[in-house]
Amino acid sequence: MKILFAGRLVDFKDPITFIKAACYDSTKRFDFLVAGDGELMKICKRLAEDCKNIRMLGWLKQDAVNNLMREADIFCQMSPYENIWAATLVSAMKNGKAIICTNAGYTSKYLRHDYHAVLIPPRDSLALVEAIVRLSNDDKLRQTLGENAYSFVQENLSTKKIVKEIRDMLVDVVECEK
Repeated sequence: MKILFAGRLVDFKDPITFIKAACYDSTKRFDFLVAGDGELMKICKRLAEDCKNIRMLGWLKQDAVNNLMREADIFCQMSPYENIWAATLVSAMKNGKAIICTNAGYTSKYLRHDYHAVLIPPRDSLALVEAIVRLSNDDKLRQTLGENAYSFVQENLSTKKIVKEIRDMLVDVVECEK
């Protein structure tokens, strides 16, 4: 089962929690993939050295990240600060992936736990392992989360909806200036 983290390797994205979770996986039945580069790359590589089930892929072109996203079974978004507007999270949702993300910032305002994603506390690698194991053992939940995440993007982030909201906003501005 492929578990993906894709993003900048910086504190704001917290790849360290993801890597620690990979190291806790004694079963080695998961393939943890880290796509990205950044100021924490050396630390991340050092942490991942002893883990046989993690691959540090470095920076990848968008096409390669898109392919990884399609192949992944679970996508993880670990920011301890904010997740909801992350491009990789939206991409995972558009791809109908089961998502595990931290309940940080406005995340729970938009995503419901066990409906759109599994929400875990920030910087909690043991909670991440538990969520991964739970989803790996529950095909139905993984599928339902992916379907609900996809529907969320279609209903809330479609081009048609965004254009309508911008149009409505511009109409309001013009109305106010009359």
